[in-house]
Amino acid sequence: MIQTLAWNDNLSLKNIEHFKFSLERLLESRATGIILNLKNVLYMNERALGIIVNAVNEAKEMNRELVIINNQETIKRIFEIVRFNSIVQVFSHEKEAENYFHDLFSSSRRKVV
Repeated sequence: MIQTLAWNDNLSLKNIEHFKFSLERLLESRATGIILNLKNVLYMNERALGIIVNAVNEAKEMNRELVIINNQETIKRIFEIVRFNSIVQVFSHEKEAENYFHDLFSSSRRKVV
């Protein structure tokens, strides 16, 4: 199952705890694939980056995957600077993320022992 968190505001001190709580709730769900949609985010502070990294790592520990879609140019630039693409899969469109999950989960089910 794939679930999406569409965040519609910049990530700053005023809402960072709510963002963290929202990601934690998704991680508690049964979703094996989590999409973080940042379409309307123009700015994020370093704490937001840390929260995303922690969520990515926690998802991996639970054999799940978190990906990011729809980054604005400012967020793409931040991700380039901190080499975020080496930590998390980033896609331009939701369909790309869905195809990634489809390939990932169908190949993991076909493993022959």
